[in-house]
Amino acid sequence: MPPSPPEPAAQVHPAPPDSDVQPDDARTRDLAASDPRAGAPGEDAAAVAAGGRPVGRIQRPEALATLLSLLGLFVQVVGYWKGWGGDDAIAVPLWYVGFVGIVVPFAWLLLAPSRTGHQRLGAALAFGLIMYASWFLTSPVMAIRFDESLHVTTLVDLVQNAKFFQPNTMLPVSPHYPGLEFATAGVHWLTGLPLIVCQVTVVATARSVFVLCLFLLASRIGRSTQVGAATVLLYAGSAQFYFFNSQFSYQTVAIAMLIAALYLLVRGFDSEQERPWKELLAAQACLGGLAITHHLTSWLVLVLLWLLAVFFWRGGEPRRARLTFITAELGTVVVLAWTALIAPLLISYLSPIFEVASGELLTAIDGSGGREVGTASNGEAAPTWQLMIMFGSILLWCLMLLPAAWRAWRRGSLGPTRARYVPLLIACAFPALQLARFVPSAAEVADRASTFVTMAMALVVAAWLAPRLQALRLLVVPGLLVLIMGGTILGGGPDWQRVPGPYLAGAEQRSIDGESVAVAEWMAQYAPRDAHVAADSTFSRFLPNFAPVTTITSPAGFDSMTPLFIADSIDQTVLQLIYRNDVDFIVVDTRTIGQTVRSGSFYEGGSGYGEAAATVTAQQLDKFEGRRGFDLVLDGPVKVYDVRPLRFEEQTFADRERPGLPGTWTPWQVAASAVLALVGIALRGRLLDPRRFRARDVWRPAVAIPAAMVLGAVGTLTGFSPLGGFLVAALLLYAGIRVSSRRPALPRPDAGTWGWAVAIGLVAVAIVALATWAGWNGLMDHAVLPPPAIGGAS
Repeated sequence: MPPSPPEPAAQVHPAPPDSDVQPDDARTRDLAASDPRAGAPGEDAAAVAAGGRPVGRIQRPEALATLLSLLGLFVQVVGYWKGWGGDDAIAVPLWYVGFVGIVVPFAWLLLAPSRTGHQRLGAALAFGLIMYASWFLTSPVMAIRFDESLHVTTLVDLVQNAKFFQPNTMLPVSPHYPGLEFATAGVHWLTGLPLIVCQVTVVATARSVFVLCLFLLASRIGRSTQVGAATVLLYAGSAQFYFFNSQFSYQTVAIAMLIAALYLLVRGFDSEQERPWKELLAAQACLGGLAITHHLTSWLVLVLLWLLAVFFWRGGEPRRARLTFITAELGTVVVLAWTALIAPLLISYLSPIFEVASGELLTAIDGSGGREVGTASNGEAAPTWQLMIMFGSILLWCLMLLPAAWRAWRRGSLGPTRARYVPLLIACAFPALQLARFVPSAAEVADRASTFVTMAMALVVAAWLAPRLQALRLLVVPGLLVLIMGGTILGGGPDWQRVPGPYLAGAEQRSIDGESVAVAEWMAQYAPRDAHVAADSTFSRFLPNFAPVTTITSPAGFDSMTPLFIADSIDQTVLQLIYRNDVDFIVVDTRTIGQTVRSGSFYEGGSGYGEAAATVTAQQLDKFEGRRGFDLVLDGPVKVYDVRPLRFEEQTFADRERPGLPGTWTPWQVAASAVLALVGIALRGRLLDPRRFRARDVWRPAVAIPAAMVLGAVGTLTGFSPLGGFLVAALLLYAGIRVSSRRPALPRPDAGTWGWAVAIGLVAVAIVALATWAGWNGLMDHAVLPPPAIGGAS
């Protein structure tokens, strides 16, 4: 944590409250300019004298790195286009080529001396957002990955029903931690935008806040913006950064709130005020948003805060200890209150995860079981070169962690404060996490924990690495490439998970294609509201994104439907499952016949049923054909059977309009919101100039997501009225104009700056357009399925 000698003596490394990031014309107060490791004047000449290339002499290296990185992204998107067209054999190599093109320019930029804090921060943000775009543009039309579709169900139910805690049978805990959905619904209520656009807005904002606060926190602790830039790049080597931290999922928002709260607390330390209420209140807003977003992250951040408070107190730093204790106490009250409210549900959700993980860990320890790293569920092994990069990445982390940890322990890189032991101890857990990867369920827990361990490790290593960059300049770019690619491969699974392509059975997002969307749309048009549907894991999570149906799962209190699907005939067990759970429809995907699951399981808890649930046979799925009481109401590769006749229920169907994408949008409100945005830009657009940003302003973006959560809750209470949302947006704009003041114009950018901006903008637009067009054709360009065949198809 921030270095600090015993108070109240003056700090050895003074950091004025607003010195973290400054424009070029204020370099005397720039933290980067005050530290020779971060690009002080004259470093360029020193680098040349040492034999290094004067990277700093290249005009606008940040713009050049961004443009080159976007060209790498364009290569990937061409691969996505080919993948949606059915040629993933080309898509996979293009993904790797493009990935190298994305990472290398920013790794090279880290060597550039004489950069200001603004320039390094801008490059870090560009890198973080381009990495997010690389992941998101695999499917920009709708969220089809497993965790994402679960949260989309919660979001759609929240917006369409305007009620809190709507049941989610696939993830019952999700409606009770609705921070992510509240924030997205708040954006939707204010703007009327389609839900997919609101999802992207929230995730991109969370990614920006995370990168911004991680950069500033590391710069403050390491006393150099070069440490901040290195920390962001090193954290990209986390197994979670590229895939899991980019999803429309709770942890994406949770880690942004975590790191924002920590940096705001550090801002409070540096404040000249005795009680820095602005920073502390903003930190509490982030902790409050975290409390209703993700259970484990909120608990972990509380443990972290209490540990820091104790170390500050024992280290003779009373001011920091007092402020940290206050933050921890208030945060604990909020988290405990929310946890107590939903404790029974939370226990039932978490207990099986840890029971299975602990059991498998003991099995692996005694040598009777285990998991082969780099192998998919169907036994498909990763190529040797990928295994080499993964293990090379782990080895490189360990090799850097040894001297970096020793340097931090000896008060050399993180300062003399005793609080330095906290990130140091967390970072040293990294080797243990790698051992846990040999246990299937423990590997999942290790993957989630790696987010926090890598965050601390990136800080410790960056603080050691930054002053040695020029000495290690020949190793920096290839080393960062190995770290980032190795972590991405380790956390991303097999190659088929990285790119779109033809349908694959039991393969998460690759199991959703145009046929899957057509069936979901059919259910949305014709299935009665709250109809009980038995389906495999793919359709159980995906159908509720479109249709107002209830998919039957054991976490929601039903019986597991796995025995119904894996039985070779319709026996008494199958019939009892239908009767006890009031099953209305059975969805059968015949494309899975003869296939072995590639990821997870075909059916709920399938791993507990052995080979019968791992590989689907024709006998298992054909048993419903022609049987009395099993009316085939939709025929095709995916069949839907109406089993209500077994329960003597009337066979009624709805007749709704064909849905579009999940959720709704309001065209007139989108247009009106655009007008409001133009008015705001015309009156206060100068405030948006990134050159005006100061570290003291970080509370504004940090509280944007908690504020959106509040708006989402208010929108739920008011029924998400489009007119009400527009009036609230207009009121917020008016209030913002009233409380802000006009600022003098900064010097106009020169022609070269405009040239770079236009080039970057055109490439970005081309990338998004191609990816969206390809994704739309891959998912939405399908035949409309016929109405239900009442009484069964002939």
